[in-house]
This record gives sequence, structure tokens and C-alpha cells, in this order.
Amino acid sequence: MERRRPAWPRTWYFALCLFLLCSGRTVASEEKGIIFVMEGVGGGDMLTPWCKLALPRAGVPYAIRQFKWTHGRGRILADLQDTEHLRRKAVELAEEVRRYRTNYPEAPIFFIAKSGGTGLALAAAELLPPATLERIILLSAAVSPYYDLTKALRATRFEIVSFYSRADHLVLGWGTRHFGTIDRQYVPSAGLVGFAIPPELRQVPPYNRLVEIAWTPDMILQGHFGRHFGTSAPCFLGKHVAPWLHSRPR
Repeated sequence: MERRRPAWPRTWYFALCLFLLCSGRTVASEEKGIIFVMEGVGGGDMLTPWCKLALPRAGVPYAIRQFKWTHGRGRILADLQDTEHLRRKAVELAEEVRRYRTNYPEAPIFFIAKSGGTGLALAAAELLPPATLERIILLSAAVSPYYDLTKALRATRFEIVSFYSRADHLVLGWGTRHFGTIDRQYVPSAGLVGFAIPPELRQVPPYNRLVEIAWTPDMILQGHFGRHFGTSAPCFLGKHVAPWLHSRPR
């Protein structure tokens, strides 16, 4: 009989993260700016609550608002394969951004999107006027490596930042080869292998504003073990994502 590994090391790790993250926060305000969060397919991610916990603790002063787009908890294939639903939700998100911009013309707007939610974030950005958003943060993107980022980049003032991991084989390798990416390509996702941008295009606008950050073993210290759910870890968000959430060049 196989002996199970004790769960206490990981339990204590997350308990420590909770203690550290709750020890002090920046007060968030919609007047200062806003971060729209789009979780992955199936509605079972913890990205939004971890963002609300980790980012203020890391000094991010902006309001955090989840945009709910999925069909409901557990309906993974419906979220992944219903392209028309995704397009409708992208229109809704773009309209919500425009309303916020009308109310707060000078406030910065950010997108944080995870897995299948990255397809929604990019589709909504494509519907926005140029330089509407400050940055788009893609976590474990379940879109094709060949996704055309041109329009989404034009909707941002600064970078699209994509965190990917070559260890995310199960979801973004096997999973999207068999069930497809959110943009309906049956290939390993950009969140596994990165975006397939020719080197000469990476040096010129708008692709010179695409930043890709690969998983490294030192990220284990922040709770990201290279797998799919690691980019939602609160300490990872506070350490690696929060520094991109400001309205100035890096």
C-alpha cells in the first residue's frame, strides 16, 4: 500500500501566507483605479479572493472587481467550447470598462486573467479604443501560441505580461491538445510554451510590449510549483504580479 505524504507542510505554508497577507493592507478605491479579474473555465478558481487578499497587502491601491463570465461551476467544456458565449461576454466586459472610464476618466484600468479567462480578456481588449488599459496580466494562458495579440496590445498603454510554465503539462499540454484552447485550437497553450512570435517582430511595435515570464524553481517559495493553479497562489500574486500593477513604464 502506497504511503501518503503528509499534507502539513503545504497547509502550514498557506497558513503562513494568510498571516503575512493579512498583516497589513493598502485601502483600495475605485477612484484610484480598478483591476478586472477574469478566472478560468469551470468557475472553481480562487484567483479573485487571493487577488483581493494579496494585492492590497503588496501595496496595490486599486479596487478589484471580478467579471463573471462562465456558465457556472463545473461546466468546463461549455466554457471552453461556447465561442458565441465568450464573444457576448467580451462585449459586456468592454462595455463595463467604458462605463468605468466615463466615471473616472483618469483612473488606471488593468486586466488580470487566468487560463480560459485570458481569451475573454484579450477579446474584450480588442473591442476597446487604443491605450484604454494600462496592462493586461495573463496567468497560465489557455490560448493558442499563435493568437494575434496586435489589437489587444494597441488597447494597452504599456505591456501585456504573460506568466507561463513548461511544467503545466496536464492542463495546458494534454488538456488543450485534446479539448482545445479557448480560441479553439487543438495545440499546447501559450501558457505552456509561450507565444510563437517571430524574433524580428518582438523588437518592433506593438510586440515589443509583450513580456513573457517563465516559471522558475525559485517561485516555489511563493507557492507556485509550476503547475496550473500556482499562478493563483497569494504569495506569487504579491511577489510577481503586484509590481506590474502601476501606471508607469517598467
